[in-house]
Amino acid sequence: MPRRLLYAGSFIGLLMIGWCAYALAQTRLQIDIEKGGSTLLPLAVPQLIGEMADPTLGQQIRGVLRQDMELTGLFRIVDQATYPEVPQAVEQLQYPRWAASGVAGVIAGSLGNATGSGQILLQFALHDVAEQRVRISNNYTGPQIRHREMAHRFSDAVFREFTGEAGPFDTQVLCVSPGRSKGSKDIVLMDYDGYGARPLVADGAWNLAPVLSPNGTLLAYTSHRSGSPNIYLRNLLTGAEERLTSGSGLAMAGSWSPDGHYLALSHTIDGNSEIFLYDTQSKKMKRLTDDWGIDVSPSFAPDGQRIAFVSDRSGSPQLYVTDTQGSAPTRLTYEGRYNTAPAWSPRGDTIAFVGRASSLDVYTIRADGSGQQRISNGGGNPDGAIWAPNGRFVMYTSTQGGSWQRYMMREDGQANHLLPASGPACLTSQWVARTAR
Repeated sequence: MPRRLLYAGSFIGLLMIGWCAYALAQTRLQIDIEKGGSTLLPLAVPQLIGEMADPTLGQQIRGVLRQDMELTGLFRIVDQATYPEVPQAVEQLQYPRWAASGVAGVIAGSLGNATGSGQILLQFALHDVAEQRVRISNNYTGPQIRHREMAHRFSDAVFREFTGEAGPFDTQVLCVSPGRSKGSKDIVLMDYDGYGARPLVADGAWNLAPVLSPNGTLLAYTSHRSGSPNIYLRNLLTGAEERLTSGSGLAMAGSWSPDGHYLALSHTIDGNSEIFLYDTQSKKMKRLTDDWGIDVSPSFAPDGQRIAFVSDRSGSPQLYVTDTQGSAPTRLTYEGRYNTAPAWSPRGDTIAFVGRASSLDVYTIRADGSGQQRISNGGGNPDGAIWAPNGRFVMYTSTQGGSWQRYMMREDGQANHLLPASGPACLTSQWVARTAR
């Protein structure tokens, strides 16, 4: 009998342990990015271990982490003055003290030198205060000049841990910036937050409308270098370049197919702009539209089959959808007299565009033409909208603050933030994943 009681007690004990583990799993701290909400998850980013050896660098790294988290509108960085301790080890915290300060998560880190001249080692750990454990930890080694990139990569890891989705931070933006010579425009690639800018095309000409192929090797853009606005295709690995269009009519690159096989573009022939597909393998053009109206701004859907574009065939600029076979277009927008610059979400369900009601703003509409809604409310003169590679955030450039500046918000228009500016405004053209390390 005592042995039976012992077995029964052991069994009940195992059940209790199992139930506690199950309950803990059910209360795991997660964020539903589609719902967002007014309650922001409180995070702490304390001083890095080893930061005192280079305070400026340490503060910059922590600044990147704080900025990334706050721009999402999902996290709140707690005031450093309330932190109960400066961590002495990356993966060890005094959890009860942090819990008492109202912090849900702590990003602890260390900064040190790595083997090689100018190399640093960054170690990060995300602590869950309620569960009293490290949820993720990563190490990064590289040139000190790339410290922001390393911090962005851990921000992405934190975002994924809490939301289950890829983050938008270790990404880059392709844009058009004022050139050095008067009247010129350069094509620039920079981090999403405006840092690390490097020119891709800076030849003193007026260059615009750049789009990168999915693998980041081919750059299509329009240039006036020959006197007329034609499309050029540059191989960024070899530097080789070819001109895709000719003549005096306006030609504008629009969007790459997801496999990088086709480039959708608009080209004015005989005084009328139409949508074409350029096949990078056969080097041939295929005409998709043939209408008296002006057809411009093609944007590929993620399925590689559908293309959104703008046409005034109904009397005013509106959004339409066709396919790669050039089937009869379907009109999407009916609200407003001016809708332009469509950008298909990487998730495939939504198209962002610029429309006018009482003022120009950024809108979204479902791919079937339903659910149109305004997601910006700043007026100004938004210069199109582009999607983060994860399809959860939208960036646009606008004069709503009195000058051209970049803004970032969630796909529903929440958490609209002004992005930092380190120089003249760069009119955004495309938001891409970082393809080179």
